[in-house]
Amino acid sequence: MGITLADSLGWIGAACFALCAVPQAWKSFSDGHAHGLSMCFLLFWLGGLIAFIFATLLRFGWVSWLMANYLLNICFLLIILRYKCWPR
Repeated sequence: MGITLADSLGWIGAACFALCAVPQAWKSFSDGHAHGLSMCFLLFWLGGLIAFIFATLLRFGWVSWLMANYLLNICFLLIILRYKCWPR
């Protein structure tokens, strides 16, 4: 079984969605803080990602492009949260 159009679109969409957090994570890292971001927003974002991971696993099992998206988002979100909670 080869890669389908749906798989390709899924990977492209997942990459775009996951990488959209990179500029903010880099800005937080460079500035040493994340003062302009609401803690409520960040916690809802984290909660949503965790809920999506469990929902995806329960409904579909391991879907590589979805999990790559969710896990990359969590990595970047953790960088932002680090500088939100413990600025330099």
